Amino acid sequence: MTAVTSPPVVRTPDEATGAYRDMLLRLMTRQFYAETATAEVFGRSIGCAPTLREKLLAAEFAHEEAEHSTRMCRLFTDLGVDPEKVHAARPPAAQFWSLDLDDWIHIAVFNFTVDRAGSHQIMEYRESSYLPWADAMGSVLADEEGHYGNGVDNLREFARGKKTFARFQDVYFGMLPVTVKRAFGRPTGADNDYCVEVGLKRHTTEQVVNRYLTEMLGFMRESGLKFPPLAAFDRIGAELMPSTREILLSNQ
Repeated sequence: MTAVTSPPVVRTPDEATGAYRDMLLRLMTRQFYAETATAEVFGRSIGCAPTLREKLLAAEFAHEEAEHSTRMCRLFTDLGVDPEKVHAARPPAAQFWSLDLDDWIHIAVFNFTVDRAGSHQIMEYRESSYLPWADAMGSVLADEEGHYGNGVDNLREFARGKKTFARFQDVYFGMLPVTVKRAFGRPTGADNDYCVEVGLKRHTTEQVVNRYLTEMLGFMRESGLKFPPLAAFDRIGAELMPSTREILLSNQ
């Protein structure tokens, strides 16, 4: 499927009805879970960050993720949905992202892996046919760009030491499959097709995942980081399209 060129435009919450509204709320809930869980990760990481610079960055990132979450709260409220109830159904942050919140290497891998996955989804939402959501995402994406730059810096720093890089690689093997599953969802099916058809997203999940992995690949090759084996994705039920498997196999 190719990108939609002329989707409908939904300008107000009242215009979001029926199946469109249901899917909009599902996508917003996924983003809200990710934003709130990420705010908690960065907030907790202040305590285990090894340097003052990293502690200050963690505090800055936590503040930005909280602000993103506040934007989502307003969008939910405008649609007549209580964000507290949405948030109450989210698993704890450590469980949601499958990481140790008190281990700096887990945080560094998270910063490189998870934040950028969110950015690629937000690129889609910034162009969403639901204009209130699209309008709220511009500065959110700018913040996420800064987070990813720090994630790349962390990767380069850990790559300087053989033992620390081995641990980074091991944690990454576990985190990337979870990220692909949590951040992007299933790559096929009627729901995916519907999102593209009505412009809630402009590209298929397959295209977004591949864009994310291809961008990541350049930094990985620079440092020697490898993609997890396909079995790691299969083990947790992360569905992969043949084109995605090809990208993963290109750097094993």
